[in-house]
Amino acid sequence: MIDAKRPIGVMDSGIGGLTVVRELQRILPGEDIIYFGDSANCPYGNKSSDRIFELSCNMLRFLGENGAKCTAIACNTISTMVERLRPCFDYKIIGIVECAADYVVREGLDKVGLIATEFTVASGNYDALIHKGNPDCRVVGKGSPLLAALVDRGDFNRHDINLEITTQVDNILAREKVENLILGCTHYPIVEENFRECYPGMKLINPALEQANAVQRFLAEENALNPQAKGTFTICTSGDPQVYVNVGKRLGLFEASELKVVHI
Repeated sequence: MIDAKRPIGVMDSGIGGLTVVRELQRILPGEDIIYFGDSANCPYGNKSSDRIFELSCNMLRFLGENGAKCTAIACNTISTMVERLRPCFDYKIIGIVECAADYVVREGLDKVGLIATEFTVASGNYDALIHKGNPDCRVVGKGSPLLAALVDRGDFNRHDINLEITTQVDNILAREKVENLILGCTHYPIVEENFRECYPGMKLINPALEQANAVQRFLAEENALNPQAKGTFTICTSGDPQVYVNVGKRLGLFEASELKVVHI
């Protein structure tokens, strides 16, 4: 039996997972949320799988020790190895890649673009999960070596961000004229308006929304939804906490009740 009063954990390599927090606060306003963003080590997408696994275990251990009743792995890069992580912990772990792949299958898309970190694209995890449900769907992916780091700095330089977006998405469109694009890194919805400026006709798929819905379904099934009217929000980071405050305001989040610098 899960104690409904325990918090939901959300983790990411940096600020990107705040897009998942935004969706959770919208659909589950009564839930307490504890967030960990490992900005000191961002981006994860350029690291080895063993290093990503080590850093991820540190965050999951921290969230478990702080009472998380389930944890949303908001980082697409980390989520590519969710099956390796799950046996190491005794609470529910919900990966974001699975949630986005399920959406593509449900919508019956015959082709979809994917922009993500280089690690996420190279892992083939999106392709495998989508093809499991729809073998005929063409997934056209391109890894961005820069976009997550540009966003995580929090300065939102329009020229630099738009240049990186168009460089990578134009590569996708040169191979396939896709109309749907998965924002395969939770940092990317923070600059959703940049994507819309560059590609106004493109349908953007936001995995953060799909993950928040999956968390809601799990907690409802376990009778573990917190009945209070408004939950608390705790931000823990290994990096600069002010960036989280700034991005939280940009996303319209409930103000954090606690802000901690934590080295794990």
